[in-house]
Amino acid sequence: MSTTLRLTRAAFGAVQRAAPDLAARWAERIFCSPPRRPISERMAAWLRDGRRFDVIVGSSRRPRPRPRRVTAWAWGERGPGVLLVHGWGSRGARFVDLGGALLAAGHRVITFDAPGHGASHGRLSSGPEFARASIAVAAAVGPVSAVVGHSLGGFASALAMDRGLSARRAVFISPSANVNSYSAQFAALLGVTPPVMSTMRERLARRLDFSWSSMDVPAFAPNMRAPLLIIHDRDDREVRWSDGAAIASAWPGAELVTTMGLGHHRIVSDAEVIANVVSFLRASLQ
Repeated sequence: MSTTLRLTRAAFGAVQRAAPDLAARWAERIFCSPPRRPISERMAAWLRDGRRFDVIVGSSRRPRPRPRRVTAWAWGERGPGVLLVHGWGSRGARFVDLGGALLAAGHRVITFDAPGHGASHGRLSSGPEFARASIAVAAAVGPVSAVVGHSLGGFASALAMDRGLSARRAVFISPSANVNSYSAQFAALLGVTPPVMSTMRERLARRLDFSWSSMDVPAFAPNMRAPLLIIHDRDDREVRWSDGAAIASAWPGAELVTTMGLGHHRIVSDAEVIANVVSFLRASLQ
């Protein structure tokens, strides 16, 4: 455990004992705060080649969630559109290699920075907000033929499809299966007591207008019909291989490809993985 985490855990414990409601608000903010990472010049150059546009994500019919500005990019004028959805603490430019390969193969490519990430608005984010942003960006560019999501982006892509995102094919790379398991890990890491954790979860569900029971991909996967390719590494230390396997088992006709030695991050730019994705999505060009 790092020194920063030990100090945060100790401070949180003191607040939790003295003011549980304040602790729940603090826990919610920590839980929803993605890390911020700098962008490489290579990634920035790729974004400059794309058409940048903004999308407002949110419902005018409900007070929650608040509208958010999401920044997106598109490349190509013709061909089936492929929406690329990045993971927690990442950004759309992370798909520079895969996006280039898809463009060369005849696809239009669309990606975005999720709420609280990269060039998009705010500092907080969540899986449901990733999914809502995916639906809004796809609607802004017209129908997309396929969606590719990495890590939390895979979970969010599945959630978006369950909520109406129309895609003829999907690829999930190192996908998370259930955010409930991550809330449990978070509670253990920070030392959040069950009552405070319960309050935090209630606050989050109310603010973002979702139910925790719906945050389980294997539970709704049997209703999905789009062909799905899942690629997951056995050595992934951030999202367990069993998450991808659980989704593949529940999703009718899904194909699971297991890699070795790529971990959670290098898998996105691996040449063989990219070739598999392009080959799988070639059917959408027919």
